Formats: sequence, structure tokens, C-alpha cells
Amino acid sequence: MTNQPRKTAKYYRELLTSGSTYNAVKVLPEIIKKFGSKRWSSSKGNDILRVKKYTEFEWNHRINGFFLSDKGKLCVDIYWQGDSTDGNDSLYADECINGKTIPAEHEFIDGHTYYRHGDLRISREEFANAIKAVAKYLAPEEIKARKEADRKAELSTKVFDYIDTKKKGLEMWEMENFWNGRIAVQKVLEQNPKLLDCTFEQLKPIVDKVFGNNNKSNHYLRGGWYSGEKKYNLTY
Repeated sequence: MTNQPRKTAKYYRELLTSGSTYNAVKVLPEIIKKFGSKRWSSSKGNDILRVKKYTEFEWNHRINGFFLSDKGKLCVDIYWQGDSTDGNDSLYADECINGKTIPAEHEFIDGHTYYRHGDLRISREEFANAIKAVAKYLAPEEIKARKEADRKAELSTKVFDYIDTKKKGLEMWEMENFWNGRIAVQKVLEQNPKLLDCTFEQLKPIVDKVFGNNNKSNHYLRGGWYSGEKKYNLTY
């Protein structure tokens, strides 16, 4: 029995850059399930891979990524800009290997006909470049950056879930104070993003201090005035 290759990010990068576009399309669903993300919070597993960061805008559109339909078929997510609006459309990936055009659409607004969007011409080269963009997405430094971003997002969520436990049992008149404390914590994290390099246990006393310093009424934070700018105490 021959040894099967380990299907690492490096394995997929080499396949995407050295193999044919046709073979890349066949393996993309596997890559999405392993390295992609969820389109919706209700998704049962990874079903989209976003490559907008690595693709070029083509006159009136760009390929934003690849996703799996509800039936598991590989699709291309295409962002477009029209005369009066913008939006997204999609095609099956196997339709795009040799190029594909989505015909122009029109809309009637205030007695005039406008292009909703012109012809969206997905060239063979553009599609092949989008496939190669997946290889860039799988680069070690990109995977590391996404993992760190996910960690920070998870920590931020944990912080605000913790703060929200503080409103349990509060009276309506106390909610104003609560929200001022919560907003102050948000401001501190936005102004000092390196705080999210900490663990939750390291961050917790900072959160408690900032929240406590600002768990005050609007009148208090305005310096005794009933209108004007609120001045939060953001020291920690």
C-alpha cells in the first residue's frame, strides 16, 4: 500500500500552483471544508473561502471567493458595481474554467432605465488567478494572522459577555450607568489594541477597573451638565 500524502496547507498550495485549473476546482471543496470559514453562524461547517484580499478588481467586478452551495456544489462569489448600486452574484466554478459571462441586468428607476450592472466577463485568466489566490490564502503567515485575529475576536466576545453579566438584576434607572461602563471598556480596547494580546485573566482586572470608573450617569460624566460631551475615564 502506498503512503498517502499528508494534506497540509503546503500540499494544497503546491497542487493549486503547479496543477491544472480543472484539478484545482476538484480539490477546492476539500480545501474550503478544512481551511475556510462559515458564511452564516448557523452553518454546520466551513462553507466559504474568501480571497478578496488577493484578487484584482476587473472593470466592474472582482472574484471575492469560493463557497459551497446547500447541495455541496462549488460556486464562485462575484462582487459587482453597477450604475446605481452594487451587489453579489455567483456562478458554478466548473462553468468558469474556460471563461463565463453573466449578462447585463437593467432596472427602471424614476422613469429611466439604468444598468443594474453591465456584462460581468469572468475570463479564463481571471478565474485561474483566483484559484492561485487560494494558494496565497494558505501561506503560513496568512494562516497565522487569521488564527490570531480569530483569537482576539474570541477574547473580545468573552470580555463583553463577562460585562453583560453585570447587568443582571439591574433596575431600569441603573442601565444608563451600565452602558456607560460598557462603552468605556469598548473605547479602551479600540484605542489600545495590544490589550487583546493578553489572556482573559490578565485583561479581567483592567475591564473591571475601566467599567467601575465609568459605571456612572450621563450627568456625572458630563461634569454635572445635562447636555454636552461625556468624558469617560479611560485609565487602567
